[in-house]
Amino acid sequence: MITTVLDVTVSDEPWLVIVATLGPLVAAIGAIGALFVGIQTVRQRTAADAQAQWWARVQWAAGLAFDADDAQRSVGFDALALLASSPLAGPEDQAFLAGLSFDALRAVQERGTVDDVDFVPVDDEGFVRPSDARPVVEVSRSEVAAARLRVVTDRGRGRSTEAWVARLAALREA
Repeated sequence: MITTVLDVTVSDEPWLVIVATLGPLVAAIGAIGALFVGIQTVRQRTAADAQAQWWARVQWAAGLAFDADDAQRSVGFDALALLASSPLAGPEDQAFLAGLSFDALRAVQERGTVDDVDFVPVDDEGFVRPSDARPVVEVSRSEVAAARLRVVTDRGRGRSTEAWVARLAALREA
């Protein structure tokens, strides 16, 4: 008796045939949608993981940039300059990284008028100052590296770098 009722219902109701035919199509569309959402989730997670790893490297390099040893500070500033040139560094990150160089560059400014001086590495024992040369300001390796960091972050933010900072950054390895 139940089979007879079902046979009559299916034959009398053509919409059931249509629904039965569309069922696999709807399932396929749902599967494609789920696949799309899954791919987007993986992409977002990958980008977030890359950003987190970048930030961990920034924290490590910033720790070095404030070390008591000048060689360690130099490595820290150089690493920060590399990280600042990464596509993961956004404008806010660039501003933050530029701020890390403030103290080192301010120390150079406090030792003399920076616009009309020659920068000389502290460790440059072969430097001979001609009598008619401009005044000299001795700079450490970390101060040169801090200037390089500033040049990179200014470029990343679309800003111009002060001329004396660019001259200091162009100084050969101190």
